[in-house]
Amino acid sequence: MSFDSLNELEITFMMSNSVVAQIVNEYRAMLLQHIGLHLKRQRDQIVRMRQRFASKLSHRLHRNYVLYRRQRRRLLMDVSRLVPRCPPQRLVYNREWWNAFSARTDHEFDDEQLDDFRMDRGSFQYLLDRLKPELTPGRQAYNGAPLTAKMKMAIAIYVLGTGKNYRAAGTKFGLHYSTVHKCVYSFCRAVQKVFRESVIEMPLDASSIERTAAEFQELCGIPQIIGIIGCLHIPISQPSNVPLQYINSKGWNSVILQAVVDRNGRFQNVSCEHSGRTETADLLVNSTIYETMDQLDASGQRNINGLPVSPFLLGDNAYPLLPWLITPYPVKNKLTCVERSFNVYVTKARSCLAKTFERLLGRWKVLNRGTHIDVNFIPEVVITCCILHNIVERLESPYVDSWNECHSVEDITPEQPQWECQIVADEGEAVRNQLCRYVAENYPVIVDDDDDDDAENIGGSVLF
Repeated sequence: MSFDSLNELEITFMMSNSVVAQIVNEYRAMLLQHIGLHLKRQRDQIVRMRQRFASKLSHRLHRNYVLYRRQRRRLLMDVSRLVPRCPPQRLVYNREWWNAFSARTDHEFDDEQLDDFRMDRGSFQYLLDRLKPELTPGRQAYNGAPLTAKMKMAIAIYVLGTGKNYRAAGTKFGLHYSTVHKCVYSFCRAVQKVFRESVIEMPLDASSIERTAAEFQELCGIPQIIGIIGCLHIPISQPSNVPLQYINSKGWNSVILQAVVDRNGRFQNVSCEHSGRTETADLLVNSTIYETMDQLDASGQRNINGLPVSPFLLGDNAYPLLPWLITPYPVKNKLTCVERSFNVYVTKARSCLAKTFERLLGRWKVLNRGTHIDVNFIPEVVITCCILHNIVERLESPYVDSWNECHSVEDITPEQPQWECQIVADEGEAVRNQLCRYVAENYPVIVDDDDDDDAENIGGSVLF
């Protein structure tokens, strides 16, 4: 066989191999496509089966509940026929406690009254003077005595501070529970109307930004911080119309308070418009603070090692990393000692937020015990408590440490849901890295692995 014939055979063999390989690849792609379609059909079938099961279960539970109500009604009717009827008794409302309290106008609150109103007399009188025009005397109560502005405010503050339900508060003040509800409603509206714009505000002018950033840098060494942002889930009762919308990742019903606090533990921005099912990143985008910070004037920028850094908020890893919202380095990554040290300083700064939430929940027990309040009114109550927190903190009203103790099951704060956002902006990462280098160059580098202990008191093992 000639050399040309061998070449022709070799070329023919190579072409046949390439054809076979092409056929195999095409068959493999077709097979993978069929497998993908089969898996998608299986997933869709499982989803449909789950939906049908949930629908049937819901229908059956509703039917059982209707049958239960019907049977209960029949049994109650049978019992009512057997029990002799007594003439209705008119409720007698006793106002001795309130009359004794209001008669003494010149004394400071004792321990019992401090527990009832969660503030001293000076703060109580300040609120009364400012809110009196809004809390005009209403119509007569059930026992014929009109409600004064002072009594309306006292009832509302008692409910917000102690977390007692409307009936318990009505018993103490000698009122029907419906009247207590109206007092709380009108008080919350009056507080927000009078104080919302002046008491809770962000430091947006140049002097306020500079002062706030200096206070935070003195605390934690990180420059350009103008606020700490975070979320707190407030427990509520399960709504009947949308039972799943408010269930958070920990399995209990809540609404979310998103707050920005300053170095002194006072609220700069608050919002409570989202259910517990909302993720933190979605909550941020739909809040007013997002637009406020995104459009912040660049005049407050500071050059840090050659990079202009604008004033920013400090959040946790549930928030996205943005140029104006800095988060710590994710602990799941392999961090250098400098990055771990930066996280400790971040934790030190964020302790302001933890302390603020602790005092908010300790002073206003309704935020843990207020499951009797209608879910549509809960945001009004939460914002009112934040406003009152700022007022009493500014007036230096005493805070009793025992308010943080759990005296009953109602006082136990449920475990807060945890999110981890994966959104990382390149500009935000550059700012965080520059801040990390700045802190490492100007402050001790903490090499202790126990970040939680270092957050309480920066010090200990450092690297110079």
